[in-house]
Amino acid sequence: RSRLRTFYFIGKSVNQSEARAACRAKATILVTVYNDEDIKALSNLTGISSAWTGLYRNQSSVKWSNGDKVTFRNQETGDCGSGPCCAAMKADGLWENLQCTETRKFMCYKQSYHLITENKTWYEAQSYCRKNYTDLVSIRDQEQNEEVKKEGMKSSTPFWIGLLCDDWQWAGRGRSAYRNWGNNHPKSSPENCVKLVSGKLYSVLCNNTGSALCYSSLHVSEDRMNWENAFYYCKKDNRAGLLHIHTESDHNEVKNELRRRVSLGLCGWGLDRANFLVSGFGLMGVIWVPGPTGWEGKSHNFHCLSTAVPTQM
Repeated sequence: RSRLRTFYFIGKSVNQSEARAACRAKATILVTVYNDEDIKALSNLTGISSAWTGLYRNQSSVKWSNGDKVTFRNQETGDCGSGPCCAAMKADGLWENLQCTETRKFMCYKQSYHLITENKTWYEAQSYCRKNYTDLVSIRDQEQNEEVKKEGMKSSTPFWIGLLCDDWQWAGRGRSAYRNWGNNHPKSSPENCVKLVSGKLYSVLCNNTGSALCYSSLHVSEDRMNWENAFYYCKKDNRAGLLHIHTESDHNEVKNELRRRVSLGLCGWGLDRANFLVSGFGLMGVIWVPGPTGWEGKSHNFHCLSTAVPTQM
């Protein structure tokens, strides 16, 4: 648990549809797992062997490992075919789609790029990069593609980058490419729902039964309002009020949580522009940038510290 993100455990035995309803009844949603740290936290919370997560089979889509929106692709073909595939960069800088379970060298990043010459599956590479660096590299434009290509010249074979294409999606629109599958998983349809079993993800029939893992986090409005209307909106429907940012850790956690969601335009701008705490209509503890704030007379998206439920599957 953190101040802005809290996990809940539903102990009764339910199918996946009932699990979603049980989470909603507590103003939460089936859990999205982002990394190994989440797995540890959930395992400590439950103390049992298995429970429902929010992962389910949907339309195929591409996503970066770190949650960034995919705005640039340099692939020879965009078709993954059947099953998940992951992108590897070739010597000419083009990307090719490979089975994610193949073993390859891979490129991590942490301020700079790091080619790892051990051969791992894409999922193993993701875990390694997150443990030892920041994540598998994501690429936003042709210039960055050239930088990664240059760093990867030491590899004689295509190496993994952070792009994943699969037909799995998290409830609540969570942008997580975390796929810590158990052996011989995922299975094909109709095993379209996912349980966490002893720290691994397993696809199962949705009418199976088990416990459920829920969580609550920020509620990000898709509506644009002025500050006063946003203030009252965040006081309704189990919401706890407009977001208070108390520490740099809070600030970083909010940025990470927003990056995991579908982009909402000026949300990120609002965070970076104004580092302050709001209580009622006053400001408490201010780090204010001199000059106009850009808020006067305008409407923006906004963030509630909330237990309200995001959009469900």
